[in-house]
Amino acid sequence: APPAVQAANTWNRPTPAAVGGELEADERGEAVFAEIQPPVDGIGINDEDLRKVVIVLDGHEIGEYISLSGIRTTLMVPVKERIWGAKLYSFGTPRSTNPLLNTTLKYKSNVTVACLAGPAAAGITGAGQQYRIRLWGYVYKTSELPAAFNGGVMQFPTYLGDTARRRTVPINKAPIPINGDTWQTLPGGVNQGIPKINAFARYAYNALATDGLQGDYQFRFTQAGVIDENENLYWEFDDKDALLIEGLGVSPSFDTL
Repeated sequence: APPAVQAANTWNRPTPAAVGGELEADERGEAVFAEIQPPVDGIGINDEDLRKVVIVLDGHEIGEYISLSGIRTTLMVPVKERIWGAKLYSFGTPRSTNPLLNTTLKYKSNVTVACLAGPAAAGITGAGQQYRIRLWGYVYKTSELPAAFNGGVMQFPTYLGDTARRRTVPINKAPIPINGDTWQTLPGGVNQGIPKINAFARYAYNALATDGLQGDYQFRFTQAGVIDENENLYWEFDDKDALLIEGLGVSPSFDTL
């Protein structure tokens, strides 16, 4: 459980043991879905600022890939009952041997979260109410992995196709056996060799005024358009990087944010 009051600009980093996120030595886990029940004031009217939720896999914070808003009005992964059709955002397809589909968040020993409240600005004072983050997924015995993954080999090489632009991005690797020793090197794992394949989810708040007179607003960290590098929405990719965008959402401004 989070602290009773989480002050602005402070992190809450519970241990894996405190959140039931530890595995046995012969187990491996993959997180498929997340749910956040955000903090609101006692009568449920005003949002409180749980600004960032980062998932921690085997001691590695993966905020460069998965950085979620925990504020009710900008919530990216609400609880299932609050979603039309009850369809949760998925990090990937579990038990698949297709590396472009199976980008689930994989961990060998433990999983937890790191949660940032703040900033102390415009009357925001952090998170004074309880909140909850829940991860859904699968835990396997290492002996079960070959059968669970249809023979137990991640199929490489693979190709990312962009039909609209008539482009194909090759992803060249040798096929990877799926077992307890290679688990962290699979797509979504923290010890992948290059090229890496990861799920991606990111939010951004404008750090500067948007008055409509300055042209299109750019959420660029290097130009102070956002306050955190994990909110940067400007990518200068070279020939070795690619991002497939499947969804984009925009939330209007609120006086409380």
